[in-house]
Amino acid sequence: MKGIILNALIILAASAAIVLLLKKGGDAGVSKIKEVTAPANKVAGAPIRPPAIDGQVDNFNGTLTLEPLQSWGAKAKYGFLLATCGDSKLNQPHARVTFAYPTAAATVLEIQYTVPQNVFEMMAANAEAINDSSSMAVQVTAEGSDNTSCALLELDPLRRPEDRKWLSRNLIVPLGTKAVQFRIAGLPPRYNVSRFSCAIFLPQLRVIPGKATATPGGKPTATTATP
Repeated sequence: MKGIILNALIILAASAAIVLLLKKGGDAGVSKIKEVTAPANKVAGAPIRPPAIDGQVDNFNGTLTLEPLQSWGAKAKYGFLLATCGDSKLNQPHARVTFAYPTAAATVLEIQYTVPQNVFEMMAANAEAINDSSSMAVQVTAEGSDNTSCALLELDPLRRPEDRKWLSRNLIVPLGTKAVQFRIAGLPPRYNVSRFSCAIFLPQLRVIPGKATATPGGKPTATTATP
């Protein structure tokens, strides 16, 4: 009888030792597993800034050709003009830049803009224009797969000397964006846009093959379609 009890105690002690060893081994294994968390600025949603973005420009009716825009002593920048006037050939209150591919991540789009110097000089020589005009603005909208981003490019060169130059603004374009729209917007108190004109230059825009290309350096280059 004593032998049976002794054997049972030995078996229980051995089992307890095995359980203890397994537990220690398991704890040791768990301690070797490190939880890795990516820094907030490295996640997929952080905006990127590509050196070039392929696309094309239109006014919702037809393709726009980028033209040299030279104002305020700066080198010519190849971009497009927005304008509101009575001449239907020159009236172009909105435009659209369509990307060749939807953005794969939130993307920084640099926008350079100004009131052309010749337009400013005509307005400055017209007292009626000065009195009737409120601050000028272009509304920029980019609609992605998850949200929409907007910016208001305000200009008032008649009253703010610091606006008599090319200004720059970075717009964060959301994931899945296919196009960015530019539209002249009236601001309070008068909302008068009848004499508004704004030049837009996108340093990153590279017109898709078959069109003239606006390079970051501001000079167009011919492109050909690849097979």
